[in-house]
Amino acid sequence: MKIQNLNFKTKNLLWMILAVGIILVAGNIFVRWWNRDVVSVKVAQITRGTIETLVSASGFVDAPVYELGTKMGGKVADWKVKEGDRVWKGETLGEFDDTTRIVSPSDGIVGKINFLVGETVIPASPAIVIVNYERSWIEAQIDEIDIAGVKVGDTVMITSDVYPDKIFLGEIYWIAPLAELRKVGGRVKMDEESYVFPCKIRFLGGHAELKVNMSVNVDITSARKENALIVPREALISRDDNSYVFVVGKYARLTETKIAIGLRSYTSLEALSGVNEGNVVAVSNINKLKNKGRVKIER
Repeated sequence: MKIQNLNFKTKNLLWMILAVGIILVAGNIFVRWWNRDVVSVKVAQITRGTIETLVSASGFVDAPVYELGTKMGGKVADWKVKEGDRVWKGETLGEFDDTTRIVSPSDGIVGKINFLVGETVIPASPAIVIVNYERSWIEAQIDEIDIAGVKVGDTVMITSDVYPDKIFLGEIYWIAPLAELRKVGGRVKMDEESYVFPCKIRFLGGHAELKVNMSVNVDITSARKENALIVPREALISRDDNSYVFVVGKYARLTETKIAIGLRSYTSLEALSGVNEGNVVAVSNINKLKNKGRVKIER
């Protein structure tokens, strides 16, 4: 009797183990089927804040440069200054052996002295160069596709690869009325027909580190809005001249939502309609998503 009871219990245990195994396998198959269209995504929340539209352009530092000499030439008798000296308008810079003098036409810095004392200066050639850094400015070239969003008075952020951790501020004070072919190194690029509008930017604040002819990058703030509804650019989908985002809703289901766009910056855009503050949108694997689809949110 005891042996029969033991066999019975053993059989029941085996059946139970088998049943649990079947349930686990079936459950695993069901979970895989249920999650067959789930896409892992990163998300971001739509918030309110300040957005700026920026136009980027290349440029270089320019300044008044005075190349001074004499029409008749002559031998240098004495230099009153040396390279790097600060000079003032009307100051005598040097004298020639015929009592002829070179006088500074402006405040500035002695950039270069081309002849030593006792050397003969060639007629009409520059003997000394004065640079007025205090009146320096930026010459920039704005692509014709961007010119509609740029105007005199726009604020500019100026950066240089030489000083990657510094930002200099400026303001546009002149924009050319006519487009011209893009110039690189002062020469027109003949391999492409790229039209630009030259502009000039005055510095707002210190800029002593930026020397004449130094290359710079400029970011022009052409528009700015406070309390805008901000959406990350990574969330945007463009199709048939319309813009959409995938809003992540209840149970991690997606709703493809059409939005109207206002200002755009490099990293974000302004939503004028379609979404609300606090909405969560997908910002990765966008090309794999579909309306009503489900996602797994990456932490």
